[in-house]
Amino acid sequence: MEISNDLRDRSLSILNEFLRLESVSAGNSCINETASYLKDLLNDLGINSEIRRSTGNPVVIGRIDSRSRRIIIYNHYDVQPADPLDEWKTDPFNPRMIGKRLYARGVSDNKGTLIARLIGIYQALKDKIPVSTTFLYEGEEEIGSPNLENFIKSNKNIINGDSLIMEGGTLMGSRPVISLGVKGLLYIELSYEIGSSDVHSSMAPVVENPAMEIIKAISALSDGTDITIPGFYKDIRNLTEDEINIIKEYPVDMENIKRSLGVDNLKKEGSYEYAMSLFTEPTFNIDGFSSGYSGKGSKTIIPKRAVAKIDMRLVPDQDPNSIYRNILYKLDSVHFKGTVKMLGAEYPVRTSPDGDLSRAMIESAETVYKIRPVIIINSPGTQPMGLFTRYLKIKDAVSAIGVGDEHSRAHAPNESIDIDNFFLAIKHTYEFIKMYYH
Repeated sequence: MEISNDLRDRSLSILNEFLRLESVSAGNSCINETASYLKDLLNDLGINSEIRRSTGNPVVIGRIDSRSRRIIIYNHYDVQPADPLDEWKTDPFNPRMIGKRLYARGVSDNKGTLIARLIGIYQALKDKIPVSTTFLYEGEEEIGSPNLENFIKSNKNIINGDSLIMEGGTLMGSRPVISLGVKGLLYIELSYEIGSSDVHSSMAPVVENPAMEIIKAISALSDGTDITIPGFYKDIRNLTEDEINIIKEYPVDMENIKRSLGVDNLKKEGSYEYAMSLFTEPTFNIDGFSSGYSGKGSKTIIPKRAVAKIDMRLVPDQDPNSIYRNILYKLDSVHFKGTVKMLGAEYPVRTSPDGDLSRAMIESAETVYKIRPVIIINSPGTQPMGLFTRYLKIKDAVSAIGVGDEHSRAHAPNESIDIDNFFLAIKHTYEFIKMYYH
């Protein structure tokens, strides 16, 4: 695909219009106007669209219907707040080109990707490729997608499909990154309270210490190396030979990783061991622990309350709800008298690298970028991919075709993209559609 000057100018004009809309979900700013803008844009491009109201912010749905297999394309139109404003070199909602980089809030996450994918499919439609696509544009991703699950469950007939392309996709140097899945998540809170006030520490022989009770509860779930929740590892899917080879190919620069993370050491020092652990191991991580006195000097008390927040990243085919039930069982068996709350649960996903979706995505990336993409069997992070695969019974899902790079500063001041990456993403979308529907 060659991008004509007219298409180049039109797509950049659309992107700039979109970026001027201050669709900050955290403050509910300009949300309805942005949803209406997207609906009108889809209609202008010849794509049937509608706004579906949910409990929260509106969801924009677009549909292209043909007799071919259907792809769901997920993006979000909401953005992070622009604060702190004094650290921006430009107005965050007045897009500006400096050199080859376009600066604006949301240009990398996720508006640039949304428009690039849309324009690529629009061009495929013009070229009579038999596309069958559902576009789902959410307005609450940046606040945790609190209503997406209910929306998907309530609108299965509208957003059904055979495969899924989630938000995401970035560049590692000049190489596009394709993730064939995501890790799941179980997030819990443990709390323990003894009364309405702290107690003098001289009473330690006869009064329970909430901090110690939380420590004992955590120790019952993990010894620091192994996770000791009953049945935690039993559902983990074995890796295929192809998946192992993909992990071996993953580029690792250990010194650069330590530098970017701001740490002196990593648990795994070998490149293969690092990649294998990062992508395939489930985790048990203490995000925070709060209790008692931590000010200057000393204060001898038994704290009245202790709280720990813990996340577990899960791998296919672990079930967060089953694991949560086993946590309750284990803590009951050690007589933990505190409170356990589930704060979040997402299912893990991993798509075969041999499937039609994966092959078309990888081959089209090689065609456009003239280089082998970086392939990840599943992201070490989490996104709501599992909601689609679970409720819509979709077997093939990837996160690919994006415009951001290592300099994009998503969520931070001076968010930007290299404008060439925007046009490459348009081409990648077009070539992917052509190969997938070949």
